[in-house]
Amino acid sequence: MAIEAIDVTPDPRILTVLGDIEFSPWQCLAELIDNAFDEFLSAGHAGGERPGVQISLPPKGSDLKSSEVWVVDNGRGMDLATLNNAIRAGWTSNNAHGALGLFGMGFNIATARLGQRTQVRTTRAGDPHWTLVTLDLPSLSTGNTYDVPVTYEPKDDLADHGTKVIISALRPERLALLQGHQAIRTKLGDVYSYLLREHEFDLTVNRRKVEPRRPCIWGEDRYVTRNGVDIRAVQRIDVTMGTMKACAVCGKWQAADHEVCVFCPNGGRLEIREQRIHGWIGIQRYLHSSDYGIDFLRNGRKILLRDHNIFDWVDPTGNEDPEKEYPVDNPRNEGRIVGEIHCDHVAVNYQKTAFEYDTREWKKVVRTVRGEAPLRPNIARRRGFEENRSPLALLFTGFRTDKPGLKYLIPGNGQTALRDKVTDWVDRFRKGDPAYQSDDIWYQAAEQHDKGLTIPTPREAGDVLDEMGLTEPPAGSGSTGTPGILSNDRPTGSTNGPSPTPAMSPGRPETVDERLSRYREAATLAPALGGKFDAAELGKADVTVYAADKAELVDPTGRSVAIFAHLTRAPRVEVYLARRHPMLTDFGVDLTELVQVILAEFLIARTPGARQPLITVLEKIKLRASNDRRITVDSLAKRSRDLLDRIRSLMLQEIKGSPTGYWEMLLPGETAEAERRFALERVSGGWEDAIDTGEFVHYVPASAIVRLIERRPDAFLDGRVFRRRFSTLTDETARALGLSRVTSLVNEIALMADHTPRLEVDELQRMRLSCDLVERELDAA
Repeated sequence: MAIEAIDVTPDPRILTVLGDIEFSPWQCLAELIDNAFDEFLSAGHAGGERPGVQISLPPKGSDLKSSEVWVVDNGRGMDLATLNNAIRAGWTSNNAHGALGLFGMGFNIATARLGQRTQVRTTRAGDPHWTLVTLDLPSLSTGNTYDVPVTYEPKDDLADHGTKVIISALRPERLALLQGHQAIRTKLGDVYSYLLREHEFDLTVNRRKVEPRRPCIWGEDRYVTRNGVDIRAVQRIDVTMGTMKACAVCGKWQAADHEVCVFCPNGGRLEIREQRIHGWIGIQRYLHSSDYGIDFLRNGRKILLRDHNIFDWVDPTGNEDPEKEYPVDNPRNEGRIVGEIHCDHVAVNYQKTAFEYDTREWKKVVRTVRGEAPLRPNIARRRGFEENRSPLALLFTGFRTDKPGLKYLIPGNGQTALRDKVTDWVDRFRKGDPAYQSDDIWYQAAEQHDKGLTIPTPREAGDVLDEMGLTEPPAGSGSTGTPGILSNDRPTGSTNGPSPTPAMSPGRPETVDERLSRYREAATLAPALGGKFDAAELGKADVTVYAADKAELVDPTGRSVAIFAHLTRAPRVEVYLARRHPMLTDFGVDLTELVQVILAEFLIARTPGARQPLITVLEKIKLRASNDRRITVDSLAKRSRDLLDRIRSLMLQEIKGSPTGYWEMLLPGETAEAERRFALERVSGGWEDAIDTGEFVHYVPASAIVRLIERRPDAFLDGRVFRRRFSTLTDETARALGLSRVTSLVNEIALMADHTPRLEVDELQRMRLSCDLVERELDAA
């Protein structure tokens, strides 16, 4: 084995920064991954072996003395001169623009933070040997020389190529963190999501693939309409700011007439480069209190992950503190605007966790994404700005609230936005379930929420409410115990009788599989009723519900029933129900309850030796199921407050046309209470501004909401806030009755929201129904 030496004396500039930088274990690994990915990007990939990095970390329970970290890539490898420079702190072969590894010290910091001994093994295709260099930090720190030995080992295969970094003598405080393999995979899959998706690089940790974190967003073909303008759920951004000169050494941008870098002592190396901002921002398929925001990338690596600061309006004069603009219309403070914005020309800090925010380049990125004006149109006008037409402002206008249905692209169950089920759908999306990769299931749930009609309930001829003009609902609405969960998209003229069954071939009866296939093809999928259910020791079930437009169904045993469950492949269960069965049309059975009962019965029947009564199994399912239908005091009080917040936000759209007029309708006690609430809750702005803009409606007591509706029903009914008709009715009694139906419902939920009374179960059921009816009034508007 031949031995020689190389000089790894640090560059002087490293001394000013090394002591200030702290890297977490995943960041240390990322620095080594950056070097490999830079190599892959510069070498190109024209078929053959797929570029990849394999990371090996010590397992849990491993001994500190024998634990090592391996980072292996299949890049082109290095010659001795390149290797010498690569491990000398402060030197970099990378251009300051266009590479992931930027500062020439990532290797040294990363390896030193993990352990005290690092061996680098590298070879190129055709080389007869591996080149080995070992950095022993204790020896280097106590010696008078930075010469390290170089050794060579023969190769078994001349075609081998790549680099191996082996770190040993690990720091004790790092070992436990390095043993969290899945957490490291998740983080790396997030940071390198774009490169793993678009360039198809392989990255593994302890032989398990690092999966890129894919954005769970609505399709680019989805859109909502505001003021006659279609706003797509995904906004593409591609803006070239022009070309300028940039120093390839320090990264600073310079004036076009400069010949040398004014920041580098040796004049640097100026190049003409393009400044381009590109990517997309869009709407996530779910709301979350923290899992939203925009990712900002440099050369394919995420620098800012789910950044929320982009949603703050910053006064260009610098006279005011940043003001949060999103999310502000959501009582839970949850958002769903996400995105990936590439800004390769903007400088980053040494840790690659932030951009240099004071540079002109970063400020141009912010202006491109969100504009200079506030996102909120009224606030923008008050501050003297033109309307904000930036991509972020468009999404804000189209998707700022959390109202379920297609109007805002939020799945619902007929009463509220789906939450627990959507969480389950997102989990399936993340796990790669093919059925949940597209947004179809989300869209179906939003669409079915709007349609409203679950069970056909035709009225008798001469119904008094029909005669008074009070029952003309919007298309698709109706009366049922579970409104909106299923849709009725059959042709006009269908009857309440059983649907005709297609004739079978003579001489051959229909098989069970054929019958179920026929049911599925003609049925409506009901995502809000299905999902994952857990009956403890009786097992779990992944339920899909199909609602057939029939008066009865034939189960696999040949019995005529209203509903039945069928096991396809454990734990997948299909539930079929007949929408027109008398048990549903005549008795108004709650469909959520019905599905859970039939599932409990099914699980008991399929479990050998099960002796638990049906009610016990049903209780277990309910305790582990979605909380959407609970009727506890706390859950209904929260739902009532959420509904009142929605009503206030919708009323504001009408009130802002004449805020002072509406303000003067309030009683002195109501205005005083509103001001007290404002003082407690508001973080910025003045009370007079709230009155002038109509924002006071967010702070008035619930009694004032009812008063405003009663004083100006023409402004809040007729589909403006509530769907109930008013202005088109000519009979005064009909008008009064329609108005009282709305105000009585609002009074009900106001009582629950403001006072949280202790109610009996039957009263709580009535309160849930009141919430359902208010929801229907709002959703149809």
